Amino acid sequence: MDSHINSMYIHRELEKEIQPFLKRREALAIVGPRQAGKTTFLTHLVKYFESKRKRVRFFTFENRTDVELFEKDIHDFKQLIEPYDCVIIDEFQYAKEGGQNLKYLYDTTNIKFIISGSSSLELTFQTGRYMVGRLLTFNLGPFSFREYLSYVEPELFQALTKKISHTKLSSFKIEQGFGDVLHERLTHALEIYCIYGGYPAVVLARTMAEKQKLLEGIINTYLLKEIKGLLHLASERGLLTTTRLLAAQIGNLVSYQELSASSSLSYQEVKRHISILEKTFILRIVRPFFKNKRTEVVKNPKTFFLDLGLRNFLLSDFRPLQTRNDFGAIMENHAYNALSSLHPGREIRFWRTKSKAEVDFVIEKEGRLYPLEVKYSGRPKIGKSLYSFINKFNPDSAFVLTRDIQDKQKIGETTVRFTPLSYL
Repeated sequence: MDSHINSMYIHRELEKEIQPFLKRREALAIVGPRQAGKTTFLTHLVKYFESKRKRVRFFTFENRTDVELFEKDIHDFKQLIEPYDCVIIDEFQYAKEGGQNLKYLYDTTNIKFIISGSSSLELTFQTGRYMVGRLLTFNLGPFSFREYLSYVEPELFQALTKKISHTKLSSFKIEQGFGDVLHERLTHALEIYCIYGGYPAVVLARTMAEKQKLLEGIINTYLLKEIKGLLHLASERGLLTTTRLLAAQIGNLVSYQELSASSSLSYQEVKRHISILEKTFILRIVRPFFKNKRTEVVKNPKTFFLDLGLRNFLLSDFRPLQTRNDFGAIMENHAYNALSSLHPGREIRFWRTKSKAEVDFVIEKEGRLYPLEVKYSGRPKIGKSLYSFINKFNPDSAFVLTRDIQDKQKIGETTVRFTPLSYL
């Protein structure tokens, strides 16, 4: 790989989100999966602080010398860092009693602390209980589609960001859309992104063989070693089987009994495995939205993968989307990830009745409901389920996320906007 590609920094959307908090007193935690670019992002923050003439000290707790000093003699560690305005610690989860020591440093210095880690389980729980009111947490996952596009199609990325605001889906107007040629280029880029995903090293790799080898490495080092260690498993077989079963049924209701029977794990073990996979940024768990327990699904969640490349690797399937029978589920998974980055910190749910009416996603914002359906093939129509939701809850707006249709219709007082998924 060319050296200029290795050294190239791809700007992250998190930069804008985190910017207002860099001047504040609170410590910041950057959490996300391994190899999602946290160290690169932290190095970028070092350069930012240095450009503001701040003195910055960078540690990684993968370095035993650094972590041993922090663990065994926090007073000496404090003396070492006192000349600095900002201390950045990568892989903070390796420190035993990290939260207690960080609280001491935070309370006895005026230093700005930024930490990172690859398990929300260890980092936010273990550290957060000592740092209540002192620690703000931000997620950094693999590249979003727009971040990916900024590297593979920079001109198209510039055109998209200039034309369509990433954050204002509800104000999207049809006349803002692209013509057929640019729209097809954008759609093609999205469909490739949904095959290999957004892990930075995978995106930067030139060949399909390299991309698949890198995904294999992430599975072997992250899933089968670190996450297996968190679960204290003697064998990785049950973990790998469960993860593969979930990969094959993204977007479907999770049946713990079926997973238990197929994986040879107990019901409780399956639930624990899924919980750990969520807390270590492999899976996202989507829970049902309901107002009436008698007529609506209230318990069984759905699961999606944080990265579709990882999901496709688990199934050994990298075929083009249009040749696959799971492409609808893949685009629903992508839509969930895109909506999550559009609405950080807000729970996105799905709606399903016991008579099988279903809306893919429901976002609740400022007391208002916004239903969203993903209809990626053919000429999408407003289905019976969306009609049912609109009649029951009377939302101001509803969205149908499509491959290439831009349109607007009214159902009573509700405006239904047909918007290409690649515009998110």
